Amino acid sequence: METEIKAPTFLKSEAKRKFEEISKSLIKESKWKAGDEIALAALCASYQHWIEAEKAIKKNGDLCFTTETGYRQQIPEISIANNAMKNMLSFIKEFALTPKERAKLKELILNKDDDSDEEMEDMIQK
Repeated sequence: METEIKAPTFLKSEAKRKFEEISKSLIKESKWKAGDEIALAALCASYQHWIEAEKAIKKNGDLCFTTETGYRQQIPEISIANNAMKNMLSFIKEFALTPKERAKLKELILNKDDDSDEEMEDMIQK
């Protein structure tokens, strides 16, 4: 099994660090499968977009702007941040990276009964 997966070059430094941190953790726990780098890259790209949008929101100082017609409108970065966060959260669930998802996974493994499917449980654990 691979011991290190290289982060995609399109990711910036913070997202690359997150990619490497998560991939190393999954490899160490024997939960890494071929193809996981695609979903992890998407997770880290969403993370990158979220960080950039949040920095832009902070820099802007105001959550709204006034249009030429005088209408107050939300700055676009808020939508970008919200969409990136939703995408990011859906991906972290796929990797069981939230406490709730880890607890669900652990419960599935611990609640083994006589009708259990050994092959399926082995895939879940890895």
